Amino acid sequence: MAKRGKPMTERSLPWLQSGFDLEGIVGFLAGWLIGILLGMLWGPLFWIGFIPGVVILFATRTAERVSPEDGALILAPCDGAVVSIEEADPPEPLGLVGPHRRIRISSSPFAANNIHAVTEGAIEHTEREMGAAENFAALRPDTPGLEVLYFSLTGAIGKVGMRVATGGLGPRLVSKADAGDHVPAGKTIATRRLGGWCDVYVPLGGAPQVEPGRTLVGGETAIWRYGAVAAVPEPDVVEEEEPTELDADYLATPDTTPPEVAEDVEEEVKAKSAKPEDPAEMFARLRREASKLSGEDDQT
Repeated sequence: MAKRGKPMTERSLPWLQSGFDLEGIVGFLAGWLIGILLGMLWGPLFWIGFIPGVVILFATRTAERVSPEDGALILAPCDGAVVSIEEADPPEPLGLVGPHRRIRISSSPFAANNIHAVTEGAIEHTEREMGAAENFAALRPDTPGLEVLYFSLTGAIGKVGMRVATGGLGPRLVSKADAGDHVPAGKTIATRRLGGWCDVYVPLGGAPQVEPGRTLVGGETAIWRYGAVAAVPEPDVVEEEEPTELDADYLATPDTTPPEVAEDVEEEVKAKSAKPEDPAEMFARLRREASKLSGEDDQT
């Protein structure tokens, strides 16, 4: 989530949206200091302390994110790239029933370490599996001995599961949320150091917003959408044709009726003003009177 501080217009470096955890900065300074001390004994020994310090620094990189406010969206839980989107059965620790769609994401060791809530809702269950020290790098998502953290969230679209995995050497995964917490979409609920894998299990239905190979921004990029509203077609507009002289209704208007007949009909209408006459009957009368007048003119 974005840091609540100065507005963007008042920041000196508005493009700077990332930083490092305090423990990472302390670890880097400690490694740098050790490198200097070793370098005083023999120059090449400097790198023995400095390189681990750099690794510690990048392992604690954080980033500010602004999440879209749309309850129908499922957001990317972390920075990385989409590996696959397929139907799969969720792992047992998630407590999800039946097949779901699984979006598998791979993260670089230098990616930001934030793990974000993929939707707004309540965390129903969390579970952790400790890793084995010999599995330093999480080269495969299903390698035995990885350190894994499970989250089950219930939001407006139903239950969503998250499986976050990384190498087993060192404290690589730290949960920042507990069961029962209500979290907004995009909130940081865990940190993961030196990259790894993240599987998101969503209920069937909806539509993917990304495809394999797409680069994601954790907490910002939408990876799935529910409740898409189909475009409502506009009703056809029927243009009314202008009446012609051959149209009986057109001929029966007061403007096209001889003055003698129009005056007689007008007097009858005034006499029956207490009970308004149906316009159709009035036009019919006008036609009859016009026909009579035409017949008399022919005889003369």
